Formats: sequence, structure tokens, C-alpha cells
Amino acid sequence: MLNGEPAEVIKTQTVGEIEYLRAYIDGEGAKTVCLDDVEIQPHRSGIEELSNHRIDDLHPDHDAVSAQWFDLHTQATKLKLAHEQGQLLSISNSLVRLEPYQLDAVNWVMQKLRQRALIGDDVGLGKTIEAGLILKELAARNRADRVLFVVPAHLQKKWIRDMDRFFDVDLTVADRAWVEGERRRLGEEANIWNQDQQQLVTSMAFLRQDEFRPALRDAFWDVVVIDEAHKAAKRGDSPSKTANMVDTVTGNSDSLLLLSATPHDGKGEAFRSLVEYIDPFLVAENRELSQETVDRVMIRRGKTEIYDEDGERVFPDREVNSVSVSMTHDERQFYRAVTDYVKNVYNRSEKLNEPAVGFAMALMQKRLVSSVGAIHATLRRRLDDLLDEEAETDGLSEEARAYLDGEDLDEDNKQHAEDEIAGLTVASTDEQLQEEIDTLRDLVSLAEDLPVDSKAQKVRRFISQLLEEQPDEKLLLFTEYRDTLDYLLEFVQDEPWADEILVIHGDVDKDERTRIEDEFNHGQSRLLFATDAASEGIDLQHSCHIMANYELPWNPNRLEQRIGRIHRYGQEEEVKVWNFLFDDTRESEIFEMLQTKVEEIRSQLGNTADVLGILDDIDVDSLIMESIENDEPPSATKEELEEMIEERQRTLEEWYERSLVDTSTFDAESRRQIQEVVDDSEDVYGSEGDIREFFERAVEAFGGEFEKRGTNLYQAELPDGINSPGQDATFGPFTFDRDFAMDHEDITYLAPDTDVLQRLMARVLEDERGEVGLKLLPFVDTPGITYNYRVAFEDGTGDVIREETIPVFVDAAQEDAQQALGERVVDGDSVAGKPDVDDLRTVLDTQSDLRTAADRYVSVRVNEIKNHLQEKRHEETARELENLEEYAQAERERIESFIEEYERKADAGSDMDIAIRGQQERLEQLEDRIETRREELRRREQIISLAPEVENYCLTLPL
Repeated sequence: MLNGEPAEVIKTQTVGEIEYLRAYIDGEGAKTVCLDDVEIQPHRSGIEELSNHRIDDLHPDHDAVSAQWFDLHTQATKLKLAHEQGQLLSISNSLVRLEPYQLDAVNWVMQKLRQRALIGDDVGLGKTIEAGLILKELAARNRADRVLFVVPAHLQKKWIRDMDRFFDVDLTVADRAWVEGERRRLGEEANIWNQDQQQLVTSMAFLRQDEFRPALRDAFWDVVVIDEAHKAAKRGDSPSKTANMVDTVTGNSDSLLLLSATPHDGKGEAFRSLVEYIDPFLVAENRELSQETVDRVMIRRGKTEIYDEDGERVFPDREVNSVSVSMTHDERQFYRAVTDYVKNVYNRSEKLNEPAVGFAMALMQKRLVSSVGAIHATLRRRLDDLLDEEAETDGLSEEARAYLDGEDLDEDNKQHAEDEIAGLTVASTDEQLQEEIDTLRDLVSLAEDLPVDSKAQKVRRFISQLLEEQPDEKLLLFTEYRDTLDYLLEFVQDEPWADEILVIHGDVDKDERTRIEDEFNHGQSRLLFATDAASEGIDLQHSCHIMANYELPWNPNRLEQRIGRIHRYGQEEEVKVWNFLFDDTRESEIFEMLQTKVEEIRSQLGNTADVLGILDDIDVDSLIMESIENDEPPSATKEELEEMIEERQRTLEEWYERSLVDTSTFDAESRRQIQEVVDDSEDVYGSEGDIREFFERAVEAFGGEFEKRGTNLYQAELPDGINSPGQDATFGPFTFDRDFAMDHEDITYLAPDTDVLQRLMARVLEDERGEVGLKLLPFVDTPGITYNYRVAFEDGTGDVIREETIPVFVDAAQEDAQQALGERVVDGDSVAGKPDVDDLRTVLDTQSDLRTAADRYVSVRVNEIKNHLQEKRHEETARELENLEEYAQAERERIESFIEEYERKADAGSDMDIAIRGQQERLEQLEDRIETRREELRRREQIISLAPEVENYCLTLPL
């Protein structure tokens, strides 16, 4: 103590004849003071403080040596530790049903030297869950202070919901409002992206804006997660703004997760760029990707390669069928009239270079083949917009412009953007505007006068027949448009099954979605009608295996997302999908061919995601609109599309032959191996009972109350300062049982990393009680002291790679140190009673010698652990260094070959000075980058043992 304040001596020094002490003082930092001017009291351990008490008074319930407080302190220490590699800490800290193959992916990532990986699992396997688990693993090791999720805009709400619901992670949306708020709070000169304790989610479209580029270059994140990473891949000689932005943030991150079910598009350069985001030193520019290289950075499993313990495929087959709908004469005339109108406006937009208006016509054509309700509402809105004379391209909102640029929006914003775009016109004169208004009035009148809706009737009959023939089945029906959904609900409102229809669309909030999902899965309702707001983030595989698409989305990926709601882990029936398509329309012919092709390639390759990957950059919208514009028959468009697909398919098959992108098998042996890790990790924080006991004892020790309210259900009155700020002392109802909490979403799950438990743990560790305990134990034969050491190891970068407690019992007679007995002492419950005073005096008198023996033992254990860690880390870094040198040599040779070529041209008389200097600068930059990476690997190879500290002592006596 220095003037009554806790302080740690750094050094002493003399200036002339004056002696000074440099010390670190709590709350003040380092300070150098004159020894004559301050009062110094040496620190005394808890055992030394016992001299203030009469030995006769000490017993296991005495405050100075309380066995209960010793156990509380020990348990709090265990909860605090980062633990070791090879154990999964996220199992106890998440509220989601975990599948073995998901834990396998998490374990694979966490065993890597650097947690940077591409997770390419198929649609429906749970990449979101895997990313959340890895984030929790890193957080438990104090390596997730700064977190950035970069996702497509329409998935932001899903990520926020899932991270909160399953992992208790509260993500902040980094949007325009956040940016302006942070700039006001921190000042315009501050880098708002470079802050501690920041967990952000933002959209690709928002973050790629030029204004953020300098700040992003100067920011650093502990963890970056890029969802739909293929959208940020580099293509061609001029990478997109999104690709450049992702290149920056991935380069400025420690851990990195790229998520994509479709990591390649059948070409190659895009996939290669994803590999380079993870590690830019893996492959030299003029070298091909190898299977070994890809296997080091990507884990990828398909639904057809996951097996249960009996060798049976976990995912059942699926059958996709088309249901033809014949148009009536009136419907056919209406279809042609709208298509003619679309063609005329589209042609004018092309001539006047107004792509936004062409986009509006594509939207109209899509809604034409959706439903009468959708096209009627669209025509009516467009007519109203033209009559209001407000439809000008220059006045488009930010979200509408983002949509035109290809950004994926959430359903609400997408609907608003489409409605806004749908009103755009290229009419340049009053006469042209009036002509278009007259045409629209005629089309609206035709829509209203249609006597029947053939598709709606066929869908209605399909549902009635299904429920009559298979009354125990449930049906999930999707449509792309809210207008179609509302129209269909009105159309079937008089059906006997209408009151069983549940509805999800963009306006349904999180709580209501959860209620609807629960009712469909567990209740009596047999029908769920939804827009694409339900195509991600809900799981219906346990209750439903039949799906209908009122229309096919023009994006095959979206169709796969829909199917993924029921074709997921846990589905036991063959999945049946029914697509309703009009006969003899350009769209139906093209989409039927497209869907047939998808299923055909899927059956050959075994992975749907691979098929979707090769379709990802094919602009189906443009192909259809061009065929309308040019009056081409559907067969011509089909032929062009088929050629594009087959070209990419050939590339994909070649990659499969080289084993670059094929999926790995998760079989019974894989299950056994990951189960060993799970078993080893199961009680890493202590069992459920241990945590409950700690919470109850700690709450009551600080004056709170703990009450059981039912099976697995509890409530507590918390001590002051333990509950979240702004909340009262009543906490609950809550549970310690993960499975119970997953079945009861309104019940709080008290996970080991819950804030309340963490604050309680910190309060226990701050309390002086528990530093020394006294236990009377029936399995101890001779008196001694148990020293509970905390040992930790870092690498040269400061990352904790292993942390654990080593309890060491040393008997007073032989000074024999034993870890196994120490562990029994720490876990054992003391018998109440009065200790033998002579035994107690013996251990106190010899405690200095016993500590020496304990230190000697623990130093041997530390060296054993350190040697094991060094051996493993050397093996990992040696492989990385070898690959780095191969990369460096290949790049040197490539750049030097350019220099030699330019020098030959210079000798022949050409002015090559600038070209030669440019390549020489590239060579210097290469050497700098290589040396920086080499130094990082050396630091990662370094294993540093932190000084073992005795967390607490236990005077251990026989009965």
C-alpha cells in the first residue's frame, strides 16, 4: 500500500542521496515518489493476515477462512478464464440447437493459427449459427471487442434478430443516423469506425461510400464477418466499390469469416479473390489455386454429404414440380396488351438512355405473371403517379437509387423502392404523356373486367385437394409480392380452411413472426402464406415438407432460400415443391428451363449452391426484357441462356475434377471426433448445477434473495449494482437449462457469459473474502495447504492461447505436492466442525516451505504445458512460413521477369525508365509486405508464460 492506496512497485532509484520509488498506483497510473514523503505498507497475503485472529476461533464457517467464500472465489475464477484451444466455450453461451456438423466447422476454425476462413456450407446448413458460435468463442477469449458485420441490406434485420435471439449479442446498425450521431458525439475529426467496445452491422451498399474510405483504411477490427461474400468478390480489371471496401476491412482485421453458399461463379477470379481476402500470401499471382491451398482456408459441406451415426443421409431428397396454368382468352389478350405496353415504354427508355424506366417495365412484367391483383395494383399506382406528374428520375430516393444499383433491400424498403420506380416515365411531351395515361386506363379497365383468375383458381383447388386428401399435412406458400398476397387472401376468404391461414410479410414484427412460426410448427394452423420476408430466418422443417410458389422469382437464389425453410437439418420427409406457371408465356418457358437445368446440374454435382453460383452473375431480367424489346421468341432466349449456363458448368466440373470446390463428407467418424471435443468442453465452465449453486450462493452472500419458481425456473432479488442499469432488483423468471430456455423464449437463459452473472462474478473476485478458505475433508489424511494457481500463456501478439487453474495440495509432513488431490480439495464440500488446533498451527507455521514446494511443482507443470504449446505452434507457423517463402519467391521471379524484359527494350532504344522504376518499387513493396508477415508469424510462434499467480489458498485438514 502506498499512502493507503494499492500499488505495485516497478523499480527504485537514487538521485544523489534521495531515494525514489516508481510504482503503479490504482486509478492514477505510474508515478515516481520520494520514499521519505510517503507511507509504505508491504502487501500481506491472506494467510499472513490470519495472525490477526486467534487460531482457536477459526473454523470453516468463520469469515476469515470461510469455505463457502473460498468456493465462490474459485468458481468465479473458473468462469473468468479464457481456457484452452481444443475446447468449445460457445456451447454453454448460446441459445440454439447445435448440430454436430456446425460444431465441427466451429472447431475447425478455432484450431487454426489465425481465425480467418471461408465457410461455404450449402443453403440451410446454418452459416449464421456457425458465425455466431465462432464470435462467442472469440469473445470468451477476449478477442471480440471490435466487431463488424458487413451484410446485404435486406439481411441486416435478420442478423440483428439472430445474434440477439441465439447469442445475446446486441448489434448496432451503422447507418446514416448512426454516422451523424457519432460525428456529433465525437467530433468531425474522430474516426467513428475505430472505437473500442463496438459491435456493428452495416450494409455493403452503405459502407462502400467514398466518404468512409479514409476512415476505414485507418480502422482495425478484432472480428469481421462478411455475409454473401461472393457479392464482394473481385471481377475483371476494375474491382467494384464493394470489392475495394471489403478488401480494406478484411485487411484491417484479426479474425475474418467470409460466408457464402456460392463462393464461385463458374469462372475463377472471383473465388480466388475470396481466398486472397483471407490470406493474400497464399498464392502468387501467376500460380494456380491448389486443393491444399483451398482446404486451408475453406470448409464446405453440402446437404447430400452429411450422414447420421448409422450412415444414413441426414437430408432427404426433394422433388420440384411445375403446375401448368392455362390462360383464358381474356387473360391471354390482357397478357399481350400489357406486354405490348411494356415493350413500347422499354424501347423508348433504351433510346433515351433512361435505364430506371426500363427497370420499371421489368418490374411490371414480373408482376404481370404473378397475379391479376399484383398487376392491377401496379397499373393503378403507375396511372396515379402519371396523373400526379411527380414521376421524375432525378427525384428518386436514396433507397430507390440503391435498388437500381443492384442492392438487396429488406422487403419494406424494396416495396417502397419498386412503387417509386414503377411511376417513372419517358414521356417528353404532353401528347405522349396523355397517350400513356389513356393506355394505362384501358389496361386497368381490362384487369378489372377479367371474369376469372385461372391461376388463383388452380391454387385454391390445389390447397383444397391437398387438405382433403392429406388432412395432417401443412403447406407453405410463397409469393414475391405483397399485392399478390393480399389479393390471394381475399380470393380464398370464403374457403373452409381460410381461418387456418397464417401470414408473414415485411410489416410483421419480430415478436409476431416468432408467434406465427411457433403456431405453424406446433399449433393447429395448416397454412402459412408468406412473401420473401419469410424466405430467411425461420425454420419449418419439423412441421412441413410441402411448398408452393405462386410464381417463380426471377432470381434462382431466392427460390433456393425459400426451399431452404423446409429442406433443412431435421427434415424427415421428402420435400415437395410445386411451382405454378402460366402456359405459353415467355417467362414460364424460360423459368421452367432454368429450374430444370438447376435440378439437372444439382443431380450431377450433388450441390444446389454450386448451381446457383454459376447463375449468380447471369442477368435473367435483362435477357427477358431484351427478348420482349426485340420480339424474339422464347426459344431464342432459352438457347442463349442455356449456352451461358453450360459454359459455366464446364468450368465448374473442371474445378470439381481438381477438387477445388467440392464438398467434404460429414460421416459417422466425423461425428465421433467432434463428439469427443464436445464431451471435453461440456462442463468447461462447470456443470449447470455448479453455475446455479454459484449464482444462488453469491446472490445470498451479498444480501439478495434466490427463489425457485418451478421446474428449471427461478427468480432472484439481486444485490445493488448487479442488474443492468435502469432495471430494478427483481430478476427473472430465468433458467440455467439451455434446452428449457430454447423451448420457452419468454424465459431468460442465464448463460455463463450473461452480464448479470459476469457482474456477480466480478463482485466476488473484488471481495477480500475467499482468498483463504478452511476445509475439513474426510479424504485428506494429513494436514496441508491447497494453492489454487492461475496459469496463462500468450503468443507474441498478446493473444491468450491457454488459461487454466492448477490446484496443488502440499502436505505439511512430507511437503509432497499433488495436483489430483488439490482438484478434489477444490471441488470438495467441507464438513462443518472445529478443526484440530495443532493441525492448523502446523500448516500455518510451515506455510512458507509449503509454498516453495507448490511453486516448484507448478513450475514443472508450466514448462510441460509450454513445451507442448511450443511444439504445436512451431509446427503451425513452420508450415505458414514455408508457404510464405514459396509465395515470395514466385512473386520475385514474376516481377524480375518484367524488369528484365523492360531492360531489354531499353537496351534496344525504348524509353523504359518509368516502367522499370515502377516494377522496382513493386519489388521493394513486396519485400516489405513479406517481412511484415514474417515478423507476425515469428510473434505467433512465440509462447510466453505469464507468471503463475495463487488465486486463493485452502487450509486443508483431516477430520
